[in-house]
Amino acid sequence: MSDGEAMTLARELVNKMPDIEVVPSIDRLDIKAAPEKIRDVIRFLDEYINDLFPESCFGVDLRNNQYEMIYIFWSRNKRLLVQVRVLLEGEPPEIDTVSDIIAGLEWHERETHEMFGIKFKGHPDLRPLLLPDELVGRYPMRKSFMTDRSRLAESGLPQPKPRPPKEANE
Repeated sequence: MSDGEAMTLARELVNKMPDIEVVPSIDRLDIKAAPEKIRDVIRFLDEYINDLFPESCFGVDLRNNQYEMIYIFWSRNKRLLVQVRVLLEGEPPEIDTVSDIIAGLEWHERETHEMFGIKFKGHPDLRPLLLPDELVGRYPMRKSFMTDRSRLAESGLPQPKPRPPKEANE
């Protein structure tokens, strides 16, 4: 994709949705959008880029009931990497599914739901994918998740040294 095409895509996206943030470069487009805009942004990208390939989507726990969803797409024809970031707040964190727009994201959303507890509204199947039954409803990728290490001895790995207590301002 030429620099002009990236700028054109960024301009069209901002013209359609002035409340999102778009930072274009020669081979990359970084987008920040509100949760209620995610479907519009993904639909626009899917219509504008005919070979939009979903590389990944995943969650990040930012602490204090703040999470971020990051979607990464690649266009081989345009040689363009597109990253969409969405800040989620509250408990439980929620965002609309985009798996009906980009089918390749269905299992990514499902895994993110299982690991972070982010609910994808309208997703067709949020059943557990990877975790054992005893962890259903517990989210191991959250910073607040604590393991009891009860089965560590079975692994044959050396026992870890106890961690020092956390400081109050962390």
